[in-house]
Amino acid sequence: MLVLLDQPSQRKQLTPFISGTNGHVVMGGVLAGLQCGCVYADQLHAPKSALIWAKNEMFYLIGRSDNEHFNSLIREVLVQELLPEALDAGEDMLNLEVYPEPGSDWSSVLDHMFNGRLREGLRVPFQFNLTQYGQWLERSSSSLFVPRGYELQVIDRAAMLEDKSCIIEQEILKFWHSVEDFFQYGVGTCTVHQGKVVGTCISVFVSGIHHETGINTYDPIHRGKGLATAMASAYVQSVLERKCVPHWTTEDFRHDSITIASKLGFEQGRAYPVYYMPIQELLDF
Repeated sequence: MLVLLDQPSQRKQLTPFISGTNGHVVMGGVLAGLQCGCVYADQLHAPKSALIWAKNEMFYLIGRSDNEHFNSLIREVLVQELLPEALDAGEDMLNLEVYPEPGSDWSSVLDHMFNGRLREGLRVPFQFNLTQYGQWLERSSSSLFVPRGYELQVIDRAAMLEDKSCIIEQEILKFWHSVEDFFQYGVGTCTVHQGKVVGTCISVFVSGIHHETGINTYDPIHRGKGLATAMASAYVQSVLERKCVPHWTTEDFRHDSITIASKLGFEQGRAYPVYYMPIQELLDF
């Protein structure tokens, strides 16, 4: 059976597998134990292959793809343990990225493992450019303003006390073990309308000085009003004030997200494949 690596000291062994991915923020946060997730490897010491689940975000296969023992057990772990838990947490889609060891190729393994039923999409990474962000701020003096009736706030303890619907807490706990951890390591902003939080932009994963951005305007009625841009701009400033680096990753079909990232000085990188299929479909066959 696969080995559950439940201690950061054990997970640290996997760091070399992600060192060539710009210190991958999501996996790095889970490996460090900061954000919620599970890590399974082929063996406890000197693992060669691993499955990482970053809750409410992504599954990752990393390392050697020709590890037959590991490959034969992945589906069992997914179907019997991780995917039912993901469903209970509100996830309905298996999203999977692969980071093979040089010379490895997960394609044929995935095809066999999922009976050729995985679909393929594209993820779009961005790299923050401080100069471009500063130029955008100079051009857009209204970047932090929101329409009348809305209020832009930094997420702090006072904002959480005022949030009677507990939307901020729920969003934080999708990714973090505790609100206290979030306040220690993460930052966030929100917009409020008639006393209710209608949008948030928070650090969903943190690895060292790197912060992965998660942004959401919950009700479509509040979209298209510049709220997301204002929250994201204030969020980026908060990250920079901590002398940290904001990161932004999204799917190629999320055009609004791509537009906002580009506005704020994030430079678009080359899209890379992501594999997906409905969780229930996988559990049913």
